Amino acid sequence: MQEDFRAFRRFPTVEKSIAEIGPEDGRVSFIGTVIDKDEGKITVDDGSGSMEVFFENDMIKNFKTGDLVRIVGKISSEGFLSGEVVQDFSKFNLDLYKEMKSVKNKSI
Repeated sequence: MQEDFRAFRRFPTVEKSIAEIGPEDGRVSFIGTVIDKDEGKITVDDGSGSMEVFFENDMIKNFKTGDLVRIVGKISSEGFLSGEVVQDFSKFNLDLYKEMKSVKNKSI
């Protein structure tokens, strides 16, 4: 007998700079540097602004101030970012990434 199975599916993530993120956004992602860390939250700066990201568990225990990270999260109805994923981007070439984004934006 086959059961009715409906997979859990998340809304897609939109990559934005912190300055572009607004309360109308759903799931967002951005890359930035950890500038502060406290119990259950980190503050990340991407050059356009900074944002506090709250986590429910110990996902951020291995991160420290100065680390480059990628954040994926959901904007809550209260307007803060509820973190879903934090990735270590310490080996990521941020300068090359910014160069590629600027070339892409110029060619449009």
